[in-house]
Amino acid sequence: MKLPKIKSIHSVLFLKDKIRIGMGTDYSIEIENPDEKYTKLIKSLDGRNTIEEITEKCVTLSKGEILESIDTLCDLGYIEDNSIKPELDFSDAELQRYSVNLNFFSTLDTDVISKYEYQRQLIKTHVLILGIGGIGSNICLSLTELGIGKITAVDFDVVEYSNLNRQVLYNTEQLGRRKTDAAKDFMNKFNPEIEFDTIHMEISSSDDIEKLIFESNCDIVVNVADYPTGYIDFWVNEACVRSNTPCFSALVGKKNGRIYSIVPNKSACFYCQYLDDLKIRPDYEEELETVRNIRNKDELDLFRTPNGALGPACLFHGYFIAYEIMRYIFWGTDKLLTYNKRFSIDFMSFQQEFTELNKYSECPVCSER
Repeated sequence: MKLPKIKSIHSVLFLKDKIRIGMGTDYSIEIENPDEKYTKLIKSLDGRNTIEEITEKCVTLSKGEILESIDTLCDLGYIEDNSIKPELDFSDAELQRYSVNLNFFSTLDTDVISKYEYQRQLIKTHVLILGIGGIGSNICLSLTELGIGKITAVDFDVVEYSNLNRQVLYNTEQLGRRKTDAAKDFMNKFNPEIEFDTIHMEISSSDDIEKLIFESNCDIVVNVADYPTGYIDFWVNEACVRSNTPCFSALVGKKNGRIYSIVPNKSACFYCQYLDDLKIRPDYEEELETVRNIRNKDELDLFRTPNGALGPACLFHGYFIAYEIMRYIFWGTDKLLTYNKRFSIDFMSFQQEFTELNKYSECPVCSER
């Protein structure tokens, strides 16, 4: 530690006979400070003084007391080394845009990983998003705010009036435009520091998805597509397991929402969830096959009800997924909320539940992987 500094994210308040560093129950500590014993030390931790200079200024404390105090504050996460500067691969625009991110990451940083390294990990990540409707558009926005360096978004639809209650990348001037074109315009203006690519296509098989994964060379897949009904989740699952690509998936059905993840070779896959569901609802297999084989337009119209997803529900899911992706990038599966679990929420009562998932040895998709 060359230039110890109390992290800017933590406030310092000098009270009677004590010093409070940080705010809130999760971030604050109080230091007993009789006769202002530690006042000069705390004020010297401004990132401009070396240990030797601090020792010379704080004559009422021994060097041992100063070193012990700094080590303790460092272990508790309140001090950083101000001599560590961002490397040249950060542009001035990135440092300004992500300055608040860096403030937050300073609460996570350690002697091993700096706040700049956390941001760098995000910038180096490429996410493939399937579907840029209600949830997908919110995910695009939230990942861009985080600073994910490259996003490839896939959709085949056009912007309609009914999209505008929840699909935040579009506006009335873009009615009738391809969503991929409208989204690219918005995202390039919102954050020109990232690479945002779009592909206008309708997915018709798991091979299509696997090809998208390999050609884009993505690190993570997000599945928020809802078409073709009865197929898309299975296709994405197969492609991600075959390509060993982690996937995060979400849906909103009127007042209810669901989120899950697939980590190939480790967690249960979507087909495992299907096997779980069959145990609870044995008729689910017949229902799925019936849906897949509907050919009559009148019957299809009766089955496919209008969308009932509200904007706040899509926003919630979009930012939940963004946090899950961030956790996965930083710590792998260790801190994933949806690792081998399915998250469910009732948006009217806000009742939430995590359901444990089973990884089946007989699963035809992931059992041999």
